Amino acid sequence: MLPISIELIILGQEVESSRIEYKKNWNPAECIRTICAFANDIENQDGGYIIIGVEERKGRPVLPVAGINPDEIDDIEKDLLNKCHFIDPFYFPRIEVCDYQGKKLLVLWVTAGEERPYRASKDVFREQSNKAYYIRHGSQTIQADGNMLKELYENSARKPFDDRENPFAVVDDLSLTLMRKYLHSVESTLYEMSANMDPAVVADNMKLLSGPREYRHPRNVALMMFSDKINDFFPYARIEVVIMDDPSGYNMTEKVFTGPIQYQLSDALQYISNNIIKEMVIKDDSQIETIRAFNYPLPAIKELLANAVYHRSYQIDEPVTVVFMPNWIEIKSFPGLNRSITKAMIERCEIRSMGEYRNRRIGNFLKELHLTEGRNTGIPRVLSSLEANGSGKPVFITDEERQSLTVRIPIHERFRTMVCRVNPGQRKNRDELRREVLSILSGGPRSRREIVREMGYSSISRTLSEEIESMIKEGLVVAAGQGRASRLALNRK
Repeated sequence: MLPISIELIILGQEVESSRIEYKKNWNPAECIRTICAFANDIENQDGGYIIIGVEERKGRPVLPVAGINPDEIDDIEKDLLNKCHFIDPFYFPRIEVCDYQGKKLLVLWVTAGEERPYRASKDVFREQSNKAYYIRHGSQTIQADGNMLKELYENSARKPFDDRENPFAVVDDLSLTLMRKYLHSVESTLYEMSANMDPAVVADNMKLLSGPREYRHPRNVALMMFSDKINDFFPYARIEVVIMDDPSGYNMTEKVFTGPIQYQLSDALQYISNNIIKEMVIKDDSQIETIRAFNYPLPAIKELLANAVYHRSYQIDEPVTVVFMPNWIEIKSFPGLNRSITKAMIERCEIRSMGEYRNRRIGNFLKELHLTEGRNTGIPRVLSSLEANGSGKPVFITDEERQSLTVRIPIHERFRTMVCRVNPGQRKNRDELRREVLSILSGGPRSRREIVREMGYSSISRTLSEEIESMIKEGLVVAAGQGRASRLALNRK
């Protein structure tokens, strides 16, 4: 069964266009070469899909789809099995017959092959011996030669850690509930059928198992995302969020997120959104519209934290950490950037991987769950999000050995005097309340409601209200407007 719905694949909403090949009709020669290319997976994207029954024009599907004659499906499947013997070593894709827009489609799901590299006959009608290695270059299938052939052999010798079999785990370590939750989220046709399936069959359909049928073991990605026992196998696979009101660590707040990594990520982001992210409404007399700014734009944090979960090494016993200081945030993961990314590229914030992806299966799963973007799009999204918010650029900090990576984002300049607090414990005396209000107003005018929110309260207390009125009478603070709707500002005269 397909891992996601046929509609999402056809429209390219969850799968990169380079991983989709559209064919109006069954074309054995082109399809066998493309199967070989996807199975070789030189770019570590975990293969792709060949959709038969959909015409392509300028790289996009022609809608409505043409479909294929249902009476021809059996003959195509038989011919496909025969022609796959022209691939060396033998490789056969998963086949799915789908209904879309009232038409029948045949989908060939080609995952990265276990016995890479593969080669295929140049002429699948006559020549068994004259074979070549095929790879995907962008959205094209081409013959590999020279440096590309060398790279194919080198990549084939390295299997990503997340896709490796874990010999210490058994199928019973996986959770059918977690697998079905994922299938429901991505609208997979496997979801309804999985209710009455054995967990091992569901896991096998999701390509989560490895080894011979009589001795199957989960792959590492299965234990990271679809097991309640993740910490038994990867004890440091967690996210730690630390909030420090000052560099000394006084009044430090720490929250640890464990469990399947997709839930770690979503729960950590929700916690940060609820407890850290603050919004400020800025009124500028020179503009009609008000300006809204955040201390940190959440989309930037989402991308950086998702990248840390995606690209970290799960063989290194270190968690992903997110530390909030008074004037910046740091996200740290292990190891550092690939050596193909030079110091000059780091300084220019041009963080584009030129080498292999460490956890390609994790990346694909997170993308399908909308927890990360496509390949090499994360950092540009971070930069655009920071720019739109009026924030400074991120700083990428790594060491000579590239053992770790720390990304630092500065707080928006309007929030520099503010302090992020989570669930303030003890009551503040009047002097403490006064100092905090004056600190907040040093960043610009605020309404009483905005002051209360930035102090971490849900409503204004009688003591705080009295102290604000006292500062107005003393001339420390001026009020523009009447009553609760008035805006307060520091008296700078």
